[in-house]
Amino acid sequence: MEVQNKNGVELEIREHSDADFYPSTWPSCHTSDIRRHTYKVRFIPDLGTPRICRQIRYERVYFKCKNCGKVFTIEHPLIPIGSNYKPGVIEYAVSRVLERGDSIRRVVRDLNELHYVKVSIISVERWVNRHGKKQNLSDDLREEDPPDKFSGFISVDGTFKSVKIKKNDQNLER
Repeated sequence: MEVQNKNGVELEIREHSDADFYPSTWPSCHTSDIRRHTYKVRFIPDLGTPRICRQIRYERVYFKCKNCGKVFTIEHPLIPIGSNYKPGVIEYAVSRVLERGDSIRRVVRDLNELHYVKVSIISVERWVNRHGKKQNLSDDLREEDPPDKFSGFISVDGTFKSVKIKKNDQNLER
């Protein structure tokens, strides 16, 4: 673990490597004649605190089978393959949006400013759509009863639109 001071914020770097989980055999031909082929180092953001920026220095190792010549990699138990963020970051963002009802923009701002996790609105929206119940929502609301004391107006992004058909709009009715 390496700690540096950067603009009054400590940078905490934890190291993980696939080399710590060296495979005993090649998954396809089950030979034990394998060697370390190459590696790639990435820095993956993790949830920090208001004074600590936490990152994972992750070394993805590729192994090569001496028998058949194919290259493979293993799945690290803490970091899923193809992941750009720790699973805790994704769970945090999804739970804030789906369970607490916070807006995606607010969650992104908190992740960027309080936890020092640089994430985009599109990434958080993709996580929420993947983990949420978006597919279970009905698009057809004609069969549902309006809420109690419904005024007849719907507010969408601060604008008001009448739900009733106006006299001039009767020709638009299907």
